[in-house]
Amino acid sequence: MNNCIIFGGGGFIGSHLTEELLKRNYNVTVFDKINFSKDNLRSFKDKIKIIEGDFNNEYDLLNSLDGIDYVFHLVSSTLPASSNDNPVYDVESNLVSTLRLLQDVVKRKIKKVIFVSSGGTVYGIPKSTPIKEEHPRHPICSYGITKKTIEDYLYMFNFLYGLDYTIFRLANPYGERQNPLYAQGVIPVFLKKIILNEEIVIWGDGSVRRDYIYIKDAILPLVNSLEYKSDNKVFNLGSGTGYSVNELLDKIKRITGIDAKVRYVEGRKLDVPVSILDISLLKKEMNYLPKIDIETGIEITYKYLKEVLT
Repeated sequence: MNNCIIFGGGGFIGSHLTEELLKRNYNVTVFDKINFSKDNLRSFKDKIKIIEGDFNNEYDLLNSLDGIDYVFHLVSSTLPASSNDNPVYDVESNLVSTLRLLQDVVKRKIKKVIFVSSGGTVYGIPKSTPIKEEHPRHPICSYGITKKTIEDYLYMFNFLYGLDYTIFRLANPYGERQNPLYAQGVIPVFLKKIILNEEIVIWGDGSVRRDYIYIKDAILPLVNSLEYKSDNKVFNLGSGTGYSVNELLDKIKRITGIDAKVRYVEGRKLDVPVSILDISLLKKEMNYLPKIDIETGIEITYKYLKEVLT
């Protein structure tokens, strides 16, 4: 059997992951919140099983795992920028629920868990870049602390119960189906504001550098990891190249031909100045090589959003 469940499968990353799994003839179950939008799944909705439930409900979790071989954990109820506002909620809704999931996974003898962690927050302020997997993890936001703790629990469950897992510390994915109305996702947010002739607000002076990865490149290692066997359990997943916010704006201007209205405001303490991932381990272990450069990726995303927003 090759039955996969994706917790958070109705979202941006989950829908692309679902699509790729179907291409490779896996059976896919998407678990997402009650009454979630099916728009991202509409072109292949009839090929998957959909479960609407509460990730915080232990019975919903346990029942969703019937007949499942592989678990993808993409769920997060918070964002890096807002998680510090209510860290108790962050822990209750993400960490505690994940612990219940891991206990159920062990009971059900699931073959493997693939967890999407955060390459942009678990390391905190880096001592050097590009950041290797063995770099110390000192997150400065609750979101990153929760991701880090889930990673540690996966290690514990592997050590104590033999649970197989792979962790991907994902950089900043972008592309089709990413919601430009969310606070997360600089590229689609900027493109949406340009398309609608709205002002772009930038925290700080625009020098913050990040690693951006096109979504279809990002999901390939997640699927490949299902059959991957190794002592290496943690991988950075990004492009390995960093761009400042100002550099992104320049690229977007050249691609769209539009000079955006930009306003700079005081920076936020939670924004690390630079986050660029070293992806050499993933290249070595899974022959990973991103195919879509950032200019091409931005152009694809721009064309998609123009169709959606206009």
